[in-house]
Amino acid sequence: MRHPLNHPNLPLFQYQIREIVDVAHKLQQLDPTLQIEWENIGDPIAKGWQVPPFLKEAIIQEVQKRGDKVFGYAHSRGIVSAREWVVSESKKQCADSQLTVEDVLFTNGLGSAISALYHMLPRGVRVIQPTPAYPAHASTESFNAGKPPILYNLDPNNGWQPDIVHLEQQLQNNSEIVGILVVNPNNPTGAVYSREILLQIVDLAERYQTFIISDEVYYRMVYNETEFVQITELAAGRVPVIVMRGMSKDVPWPGGRSSWLEFHGAELDSDFADYAKGLKKRVTMEVCATSLPQYILSTVYTHPDFPIWIREYNRELESNGNMISEILSSVKELIVNRTNGAFYMMPLFREGVLTDRQTLPIANEEVREFIEKEVSVPGFTLDKRFTYYLLASTGICVVPASGFNSPYPGFRLTTLERNNEKRQQIYSRLKDAIEKYLQS
Repeated sequence: MRHPLNHPNLPLFQYQIREIVDVAHKLQQLDPTLQIEWENIGDPIAKGWQVPPFLKEAIIQEVQKRGDKVFGYAHSRGIVSAREWVVSESKKQCADSQLTVEDVLFTNGLGSAISALYHMLPRGVRVIQPTPAYPAHASTESFNAGKPPILYNLDPNNGWQPDIVHLEQQLQNNSEIVGILVVNPNNPTGAVYSREILLQIVDLAERYQTFIISDEVYYRMVYNETEFVQITELAAGRVPVIVMRGMSKDVPWPGGRSSWLEFHGAELDSDFADYAKGLKKRVTMEVCATSLPQYILSTVYTHPDFPIWIREYNRELESNGNMISEILSSVKELIVNRTNGAFYMMPLFREGVLTDRQTLPIANEEVREFIEKEVSVPGFTLDKRFTYYLLASTGICVVPASGFNSPYPGFRLTTLERNNEKRQQIYSRLKDAIEKYLQS
């Protein structure tokens, strides 16, 4: 080539949720008898959750309508009826909402929205990320900035609630920050933020003249008698907020890739209003978001069976998470916070319990040699070392907390396994493996 083609910011792209899948497949090539338990990826379909009949019926009915418009392009910002439904829902959730159809933007899943959000920021400004951080947000923001992410801590000793003192320190020390990312309910920790914490975040955003990005794709998945607080209600008339939502995990339909952005309070700040216009123009370059989910959006959410579905969904997720929490909490070297929203959990190792000498037995010699070579690379984190040995020894696939920019060593898992007996067996084996690893 006449010029180098490798982007200099590529090392800032990290997505260990998927990277460890490549490791698992490599191990299966070396040992075809190794059975993998995929506890790393939040795909309800892969874990045996069935699509509810009312969703399938809505799809069939829409596809069979005369005219076949569902197979064509949609409006570049989203079909009007879908955006009208989003507006009506917003006004139910926040009486002071000024959202209009022009303030809603449909995207091909939140991955597309995340790319656009950070791509359209001017050079030199930043959006601060929570840590542990969801990699798609943190890596994309970092890649576009050409620098490591600026992070604020979530506190494992306070149910993974944001550390407001640390957030303000970061805002004071980094004047380039123009936005605060909030992921609530949180991936990767499973936390749901309190009203008090969210109000303090709004206060900081107002004081330091930043906007808020609120990723709420799991906001319908809240349980253990936990309340989901609408940040738009707290920020109304005070701070611009971009809300990120979608239907992919609600029904579930992750392959549908249907999500949207809501621009609240654009009238409060002309710079933010210009940014919102730029984002809409950027997304328009993708022509349109997937048509079919938009056409059936209101049909799905207003179906009389949807409230029953989401109630049973949450009941089962609550039971799953509480069982896993109970099993892993018996390991005295772990800090385990119960999952109250979404379907993730991030147990942590207590300070000082991990070393670079700990191992687990690996029966296959080729697999053992591969793992020993991988973990010997300089800079290989101790929690990542644990997850590699766990994978090779037991087939249980979890993601190291360091893969989420976490300052604390641990691992993230999903709580989606539906089979009670299998879930009990997987996490009992995981508990035993942790204890054996720490004693080695």
